[in-house]
Amino acid sequence: MTKRFYSQKALAVSFIIAMAMVALEVSAWIAVFSFIMLFWKWGVENLQWKPLSRKATGILSVLLLIQVLVQFRTLIGQEPAYTFLLALSSLRIMDYQNERDHKFVILLGFLLISVKALFSLDIYWIIPSVLAFVGLWYSLLPESLPARAKVLLKIFILSVPMAVILFFAFPRFVLPWAMSRGSAQFGEIGFTDEINPGMVAELATNTATAFRAKIENLPINKSVDLYWRGSALTQSRGLSWRPRRLGFRAPSTEDYKSLPTYEVAIEPTSQLYLFVLDGTKHVDLDVNQVLALPQNIYRSIRPLNKSSMYRGYYEPDYKDSTTPQDEDLQVPPVQGRVRAWVDGVLSRNLSIPEKVEELQKLFVDNGFVYTLSPGVYGPNDLETFLFERKRGFCEHFAGAYATLARSLGIPARVIVGYQGGRFNPLGNFWKVSQKDAHAWVEIFSEGQWQRIDPTLWVAPLRLVIGAEEFFGLSEEDQRAFARAVDWRPPVKEDLLLWDEVSFWVEDINYRWTYFLIDFDKTSQQSFWSALLNYRIQSTFLLAVVIAALVLIFRSLFKQKRNLNEAQVLLQTVEKWAEKKNIQRENSEPPLEFLKKLQAQFPYLKTILQEIETFYDEQTYAGKTASSGKELLTNWKKEIRSH
Repeated sequence: MTKRFYSQKALAVSFIIAMAMVALEVSAWIAVFSFIMLFWKWGVENLQWKPLSRKATGILSVLLLIQVLVQFRTLIGQEPAYTFLLALSSLRIMDYQNERDHKFVILLGFLLISVKALFSLDIYWIIPSVLAFVGLWYSLLPESLPARAKVLLKIFILSVPMAVILFFAFPRFVLPWAMSRGSAQFGEIGFTDEINPGMVAELATNTATAFRAKIENLPINKSVDLYWRGSALTQSRGLSWRPRRLGFRAPSTEDYKSLPTYEVAIEPTSQLYLFVLDGTKHVDLDVNQVLALPQNIYRSIRPLNKSSMYRGYYEPDYKDSTTPQDEDLQVPPVQGRVRAWVDGVLSRNLSIPEKVEELQKLFVDNGFVYTLSPGVYGPNDLETFLFERKRGFCEHFAGAYATLARSLGIPARVIVGYQGGRFNPLGNFWKVSQKDAHAWVEIFSEGQWQRIDPTLWVAPLRLVIGAEEFFGLSEEDQRAFARAVDWRPPVKEDLLLWDEVSFWVEDINYRWTYFLIDFDKTSQQSFWSALLNYRIQSTFLLAVVIAALVLIFRSLFKQKRNLNEAQVLLQTVEKWAEKKNIQRENSEPPLEFLKKLQAQFPYLKTILQEIETFYDEQTYAGKTASSGKELLTNWKKEIRSH
């Protein structure tokens, strides 16, 4: 028998929800293509449009596979896998005709939900995922099965205890071959190990969350003090900087366990970067999962393909006194007005602190503008930036400052990472987003590496109020108030309410995510050890749980046999009659009971006669020409109308 996709309402709604969740993770073209296929299928079933043949959908599948391979160079990874799975799902909907297609589409729906859950732990997706999951299971049950919703409810109730046991008892595995989340060029949070003019500005237009951090144990609590270092860049090409190859740092012999700690819950990136605060002495991710590199840089051994939590040990009085290397002074030749400015400073035989003052004056006194849209610069356009256009983002100022510092004989390097974040007072954590991407400089002066952030001279308001609030201002306000440290944007009452709601939702999401990623093998062992320490209480609790499960099982199935449609109809009528204080005696034949109701309720005579005929034919003759499901629907309509 030919099946129609949109006539299966539970399946259609559930599958479209699953596709929509995945469509948010892929390129716009594949999302549009997939929903065009869904709309086309609707037209085929309702407007008699011409359908695509299976041969045509097969050819499209091959072409889409080729497109994915050309675009991503691989099928292994979140976005290529998402893209091909979504396209394949939409084409299978176009082919939907029979029971085999029905089951295969349901399988694809489960896959869509599973891959979404695999890469996203956000609590926002629980409701649509549950709706789609329940709808797919409902569609999988035979249509002839009476009371499918009740059967499905029983299945879910009985599966909850096993799911809980598996969560607390099943071991966690780290899969080194797991799919990466991001693409080859950028991780999901967009961080890269170099800066070119405009690169950080491009990243800062993204609102995606990079990580969340709890720093309540640390002596720093202001946005302006939060510098999350990810990589140190030491190879200069003017405005462009790249890292050099780093060796391993010898493990610290000092005891770090007594130091104050902070915790970071980082989003999947498919990269190795761990972002730490200046002054971090040690980082714990998993056992032996962190590499400590020179310049206070940390890396994960394996790509972060899932949400992860790590702990940093912070030393408040930390000073990096590592001796600079020769390459910390290497700089490309500078020409023109840049050369003239450098020679002018060098000719005065200034000390390093005095040279630093001259650098600061250059950026403070020359009308530089901090903007996300500075125009296009090449890596060698240092003179154009410094003396002509004077418009840039943090990477322009950091790259230019470090190059000038080296030209003046001051060892310098560029640090890239994130600065600031948005504090959530309900959850007491900082949310650092892509907008907080930042670059700054470290110079070696007075026997130690010191942080210099040129953005602090050009747009200090950005560091004080944070990137999210600063970039929420109009471009006019950004230019007008960038240097006004004490200025604050006016706040409307409706925005205050929205902030409270967003803080509350973000707090719930953070707690949920933190619980899932923090409940690892060690947490499982601690849980079971604590449980075993209270043997009497644990035994009693286990007995109560088992007894409750037995009672639930018996209550769900004590009256449940494999009822046919006639018995379901009779049982429904009996329940209605009981509300009218009419009870069928055990010795009273069902047909006589139905005739009695016809006499007492003439307005229901027609539908009761149909039920009587159906019951008679199915129970005693073993066949019927009508549908019990349709009769049940008609019965409910009749009693509601009266």
